[in-house]
Amino acid sequence: MLARSCLTLLLCCTSTLAAAKEPAQVAAAQGPVARPLAARNVEPANQPGLISPGKEPDIVPPDYKRDWQSEQRFLQAGTGVSWALAGLGTIGFAVPLGMLNRCNQASDRGAMIDCSQERRTAGIMAPILGVLTIAALVPAVMFTRRLVQHDNKKPGKRQRAALGVNTGGLVLNF
Repeated sequence: MLARSCLTLLLCCTSTLAAAKEPAQVAAAQGPVARPLAARNVEPANQPGLISPGKEPDIVPPDYKRDWQSEQRFLQAGTGVSWALAGLGTIGFAVPLGMLNRCNQASDRGAMIDCSQERRTAGIMAPILGVLTIAALVPAVMFTRRLVQHDNKKPGKRQRAALGVNTGGLVLNF
């Protein structure tokens, strides 16, 4: 039963991530023949009236923007699924321990309660959901880090100089 539940959960996560990745793969499968040629035409920038004085021209290719957005959706889905699993694991880990704590407090007060079912449930569920929580935290942190780095590489975003510290000393990144 546990193995079937784990496989179902894994299949659900995999299909969610695959659905987030599909649009880029479909566009790549169509190839350049399916795209209209009019989208590839570029008008010369030296003609008057094409570029407004306060606005910069968009020089990022549409293919690059589409690929960036596809990767953005994939990373957002992976981040959301991973953090949701980590949250569910944390809640599922805390609930059996709370049941066990309530039972222990009642028996400390002198009540005659049979806590064998609660102890059995906590003994089985707490380790399983604890491992799920730890296993979900690793990809959650990795997806979050990749998403932040990916956001910094947004097409058309102005990059600015940054001063940092590296193993060799100070580093100036442009």
